[in-house]
Amino acid sequence: MSLIKIDGITYDVGEIELKRDAEIIYDSLTQGVMLDFSEVDDAVATKYTYSFTVEPRCGLSDKETLLSRTQAYDAFYYDITSPKSVRFVELPFGQRTIAFNAKIKAVSDILYKNYNSLSRWSSLNVTFLPGKPQRYTN
Repeated sequence: MSLIKIDGITYDVGEIELKRDAEIIYDSLTQGVMLDFSEVDDAVATKYTYSFTVEPRCGLSDKETLLSRTQAYDAFYYDITSPKSVRFVELPFGQRTIAFNAKIKAVSDILYKNYNSLSRWSSLNVTFLPGKPQRYTN
């Protein structure tokens, strides 16, 4: 079962790690240093950046199943590296999900092994940057 949807599509690839980072955004007009050198600023929004690592679902299986799973991984890689400005992503967020428009910042993977003309790639890492903050102050 995939935890990640991109443009409404759930891919049959195996997520092994999902990381999220929160960036608190401060209002530059209210930032400053007081006479007693204490800092003053107003937090106005939060942006969540996600990165995840996937492996092809391989396991112990026959050659036909292995080929099918490798093709699913290749299709996923081909789609996420397509030159699209914005992707709509749905990702886990606590006990629910969060959905937002994002840019793909980086994609990388490693050629793990090449066996009988079948390239096995691994450790595919994708980073999503939100197009705008997902949370604002009340």
